[in-house]
Amino acid sequence: MERFFSRQEIRRITRSIINLPTLPTVVAKMLEMLDNPRTSAAQLGRLISGDQVLTAKVLKLANSAFYAFPQPISTVNLAVVVLGFDVIKNLVIGISVIESFSKEADGYFDVMRFWEHSIGCGVAGRMLARMHGYRVSGEAFTAGLLHDIGKLVMREHLRTEFLEVLERVNQEGKSFLEVEEELLGVTHAEIGSWLAERWNFPAVLQEAILCHHKPGEAKREPMLAAIAHFADVICKHAEVGFSGDHVKPPLDDVVYEVLSPKLTEDGEVDLEFYISELRGEMERAEGFVSTILGRTS
Repeated sequence: MERFFSRQEIRRITRSIINLPTLPTVVAKMLEMLDNPRTSAAQLGRLISGDQVLTAKVLKLANSAFYAFPQPISTVNLAVVVLGFDVIKNLVIGISVIESFSKEADGYFDVMRFWEHSIGCGVAGRMLARMHGYRVSGEAFTAGLLHDIGKLVMREHLRTEFLEVLERVNQEGKSFLEVEEELLGVTHAEIGSWLAERWNFPAVLQEAILCHHKPGEAKREPMLAAIAHFADVICKHAEVGFSGDHVKPPLDDVVYEVLSPKLTEDGEVDLEFYISELRGEMERAEGFVSTILGRTS
């Protein structure tokens, strides 16, 4: 079988390629500030307010039905106080990552539908965190949003390999994961985790991206990895957006153990229940999705 870059070469490219997007200064500084327990809402608000475009988006998102705050939020400081550090941090990360990658369409891969799937997984992750008691729902949103980010690294920086994977997916009806494992010996989950490491994202987020297909391998925070995996499965079965293949993946057994999900009378996870709940969440998140994708309509 023809091989392209080796696993080691792909990791090196992912971590050091000159054109790989770097996080905006405001995000890098924010992550640094949030590691300091003495950071105040006012300090974080001042940092974000220094970026006018980011400020406008944060305020628009904070006032969307997704967060359902009854009174208008008019300043970033108020948004930080009302929504909390965690929500604001994950909003800023989400906005910045989406802006870091090209949304230009091509004949092979619909990037906007990819982001629709990713945001759907973020919404599903937040929903699952609240249903099953994960303490940081914003973290679950970000894990869902970024779980497939490695595919965009491949699309922009390993294009020959990416197009070959897509071609074989279409020809053979296999999953994106199966084909890249066969063809490259490395997966988008690994590539995404290497990028998250390069960007100094929290270790639990790096792990959730790495383990979203195999949540049983997560050691640091298995519940977050299980939520990212479950969210992806729900969105695939609900056909929310499109992430590269039409395969509806099975649910990993670790979801039963870690999340204690709602079951049918047959003892299977009640996917129809979760899909129905997600559809309601997505309706409430319609304005949020439009804003985070930069749609004007």
